[in-house]
Amino acid sequence: GSGDWSAVGCSSDLSSGINAEYGGCTVAMSTTLIAGLTIKAIAKHKLNFASFFFPAGAPVGLAPLLVPVETISFFSRAISLGVRLGANLTAGHMIMHIISDFGAQMLASGTIGGGIGGAFCCAALVPITILEMAVACVQAYVFCMLTTMYMKDAHELH
Repeated sequence: GSGDWSAVGCSSDLSSGINAEYGGCTVAMSTTLIAGLTIKAIAKHKLNFASFFFPAGAPVGLAPLLVPVETISFFSRAISLGVRLGANLTAGHMIMHIISDFGAQMLASGTIGGGIGGAFCCAALVPITILEMAVACVQAYVFCMLTTMYMKDAHELH
């Protein structure tokens, strides 16, 4: 009917399909990665690992403020690493779904204007797909670089 939200480009998939698939997978992957690096750092550095949460050279009086901030910062790495990757994948796929659904609806209208508009939407998917591939490459690079930096931190403790 007129209140049916599925007529709005792929809105039925926004909360259940793409978003849960990429967001959940990337956060799980990054959380597992950070957990493994934390275990490695604790195994290597033993109690010295606690120094990770208090920067060298910081005044001891700032410890009550710095330790919680550094702890939150350390554990938010997993979430930010996964959310960044998942959000970019989801955004690109949502744009492609919305444009393709809009184009399909225009083509299905059977009018000349709908045919022209639908063909334009289909043609617009080519550069958007190329852009999506470029974004995926950049995000893979960022994920790998941040993971490497986190590995270095776990190995050397800052």
